[in-house]
Amino acid sequence: MEMSRRGFIAGTAAVGAALAAGSVALAEEPAPAPFAAGETLEADIAIAGFGAAGAWAAVEAAGAGKSVIVVDKAPTIGRANGANAGGPFVVNSKLQQEMGIPDFRDEAFKFIMDWSHWSINGAVVRKIVDLSGDTVDRFMDEFGIDMYARPDNYGAGWASVRAGFKVSGANRFQPLADFVTERGGQIIFDCALDSLIMEDGVCKGMNVVCGDGTTAQILAKKTLVATGGFLGSPDMMMEHFGTKVLSLGQTFSDGTGIHNVIDAGGVYGTQWGIAGNEFGGSHELQAGFAFGNAAYRLCIYGVLLVNNQGRRFADEGQYANFPLALGGAISMTGGEFFGITDQGYLNGLMEQDAFALNGSDEVGWPTGKMTVAGAVLKDVQANVDQAIEQGWVVKGETLEDLAEQLGAPALVQTVAEYNEMCAAGADTQFGKPASFMNAIEEGPFYAVKYRPSAWVTIGGVRTNDRLQAIDKAGLPIENLYVAGADNGSTISAPYCGYEGTSLMTAYCGGRLAGMWMAEDIDA
Repeated sequence: MEMSRRGFIAGTAAVGAALAAGSVALAEEPAPAPFAAGETLEADIAIAGFGAAGAWAAVEAAGAGKSVIVVDKAPTIGRANGANAGGPFVVNSKLQQEMGIPDFRDEAFKFIMDWSHWSINGAVVRKIVDLSGDTVDRFMDEFGIDMYARPDNYGAGWASVRAGFKVSGANRFQPLADFVTERGGQIIFDCALDSLIMEDGVCKGMNVVCGDGTTAQILAKKTLVATGGFLGSPDMMMEHFGTKVLSLGQTFSDGTGIHNVIDAGGVYGTQWGIAGNEFGGSHELQAGFAFGNAAYRLCIYGVLLVNNQGRRFADEGQYANFPLALGGAISMTGGEFFGITDQGYLNGLMEQDAFALNGSDEVGWPTGKMTVAGAVLKDVQANVDQAIEQGWVVKGETLEDLAEQLGAPALVQTVAEYNEMCAAGADTQFGKPASFMNAIEEGPFYAVKYRPSAWVTIGGVRTNDRLQAIDKAGLPIENLYVAGADNGSTISAPYCGYEGTSLMTAYCGGRLAGMWMAEDIDA
């Protein structure tokens, strides 16, 4: 599993003035607004957000000859998740064609829709899947972005189902910005959507506010909301998930776009969830992202997971095999939860990799075979001891001691029942593969505190088959479009079993929105 996959580059997009192109504002500190207070700007298309969806929508709209103004809350280019995530799911790209991988668009579409139980908009998803290969090709051929075919880490069935980026941040998004500004478009950073301008149920543009407090309005024939979901809104996390969810990505996306569309008469979609942390767990007491820490990773190694009462709640093998998708969903079933292990298991991790320690079971843990086999963790005990000092691992000389420290009264009984199943070689409660059934017997004992943690949120407003926001009657709100993580009709919860699905959906959904807005202006 590649540690660079998600970038963690929220702060590494600092770029020099030499990158400035057209009207792209790149200052890290709040810069004076590029317009007078109260000024009215006009464009064919106004876009809120220069992330994965907004950037590609701007490219398509500018390429179709439309005047475009984009505002983005971030202070500089390349701060969005779409500029830093590892890479999108892809079908029929040139990278795959060169590897001899067949065109599996039909199978991919069916998988995505079946995974979602057809709860998302199939017409849009089909077009997104069909565009995915061309989008990767354009990144490489038209914009000069270095990409490669990533191996299939989650058993999708082909040698590669995802393209990886070799660059991130400004280096990935600057060529797209140049394309837009060279065609007369404006991209204004440190400037955010404040409210939509609505007249008699018709969207006329948006009011914006910059970091220095300057406000203006942008009048537009079509408006796209693509502000990236609500990863930066603890209140929305609690409202929709009922539990605290930690942000692993940028937090500029605070649900403003979603709220504005709802205020304009839109309605919520039915899908709410997260793309979970595929590298392991997370907790607010952790000091940074300790990738190499065994405690951080234990929840994706199939160890016993219990809720805050000490009771088991899931097949931990599902978490280990689909940490991004099912792991995210499983983690939200009870808020803070604990990974329980013993000294014997930690000692084992110091001697061999987790795949071997769990029986080298290629059937029960195919993800382990592809991602952790051969990678023995270093300094396991030292890392765990550090986590104990930070407070996110609890150590008990006995299980009773551990249960008391956690305030989890059922833990002792849970472990006793679990150990009986381990001895029998079968999980009669949840059906976890037998290779993960490691008895917890050799003290001292450890509990790792975990919180649900996400790279991006799933859930937003409902749209039709042309990405237009719809009202309670299912009718489009005139001139108003939604793409990316603000869109609640294009990606399902739990997160799809294909890696990179949300990024593919955002890139290609943005392209579709740009195309359709331009077409509708010309109609």
